[in-house]
Amino acid sequence: MKGWLGRAAFVAAIAAGVFACQERLTSPGQCPELCPGGTPVVFDTVVSAVTGGDESVSGYVARGGGVALLTSSGLPASEDRTVYRFVSRLDSITVRDTARAYTVDSVQLTLTMVARDTLVNGLKVVLYRLPADLDPDTATFASVDPQLVDASVIDTIAVPDSVNAGQISTMLRGPEADRVAIPVGTGGVLAMGLRIAADAPTGARFGSIAGGTGATFTTYVTVDVPDTATSVVHQSLSRGAQDNSFVTQTPFVAPPGTLAIGGEPSSRAFIRFALPLRIRDSANVVRATLEMLPTAPVSGLPTDPTVLRALAVLSDIGPKSPLTTDPRLVTDDTLSLGSADTLRLDITRIVQLWQQSGERPEEVALILRPEGASFTRMAVGSTNPVSPAGAPRLHITYLLSFPFENP
Repeated sequence: MKGWLGRAAFVAAIAAGVFACQERLTSPGQCPELCPGGTPVVFDTVVSAVTGGDESVSGYVARGGGVALLTSSGLPASEDRTVYRFVSRLDSITVRDTARAYTVDSVQLTLTMVARDTLVNGLKVVLYRLPADLDPDTATFASVDPQLVDASVIDTIAVPDSVNAGQISTMLRGPEADRVAIPVGTGGVLAMGLRIAADAPTGARFGSIAGGTGATFTTYVTVDVPDTATSVVHQSLSRGAQDNSFVTQTPFVAPPGTLAIGGEPSSRAFIRFALPLRIRDSANVVRATLEMLPTAPVSGLPTDPTVLRALAVLSDIGPKSPLTTDPRLVTDDTLSLGSADTLRLDITRIVQLWQQSGERPEEVALILRPEGASFTRMAVGSTNPVSPAGAPRLHITYLLSFPFENP
């Protein structure tokens, strides 16, 4: 009897032990010894840029090398003119294996308006004839603007207020075509400058070669071919822009000791940080915000805002450092024109990359887009002692790992 009672007590004890720690898939765990101690705590810290580790480098996209060309009138940000130089047009065309002279019937000049200030009405684009030997790459505002006079006007295109972008053109017929006549034996080159006017100060961006939207110069001609059944042959000669650029009256110069971003040729800023070991090795970064102080209110063209882009730097080799192409490691934010408030960019994923890979530099690059084709000009404070604004910094929110994550 005692033996049977002993065996029953033993079985009951085993059953009690099993049911005490059974797995419950639909209810919270019941074994406190398997749970981490304490409660999660959120920390905030600010990490300043490495002193002397931030720099601004110019020369990435030259004037005319961007996706658009700037033209403005009375715009506080800058006063700009656009310049095109077309591929040369031959003095003759070949018909039946014979080079033959032609007569110009009409000429069409076509532009692409990439963007304009939609708050300003009465936009007019004035086209001017410029010397054929003009070099857009070396032209300056002082050398171009004095030549944009009434005597050199080709035509004026009135842009309807309802047209915000797209192609605009003018057709010159008869005596009007003489304004772009190219004398035989002079090389067949036409150069042209643009100026705009409107009901108020404004700006517009026009197509460029780099953007695949450069201006075109099309000539409609008649060729006399007496040895054919049809003695008159009509043809068109289309020429695209060979060179283009824009000139600005007030090139942007950043204050001493600051980081310039954008402008022409475009500048990029590189900012380096050094994460504390507590964050690099043991923290779960919830959010990381790059904060910068502009040295002046951000200027530009209303209704045509510029995007400030932050990218992870893959290898620190100076101005030619390769930048990420992974969209997850790129952050964009539209700038608020006229504001001097702190600029903030969420670069959480970039900081998480720094934690995951010790081979990646703790560095971020800043670019204004469209690069080399924006009216926006800006500079932010740096770690340089003479900087008029404070240095860039990282505001990081993080959690420390629970004990079981780091045994």
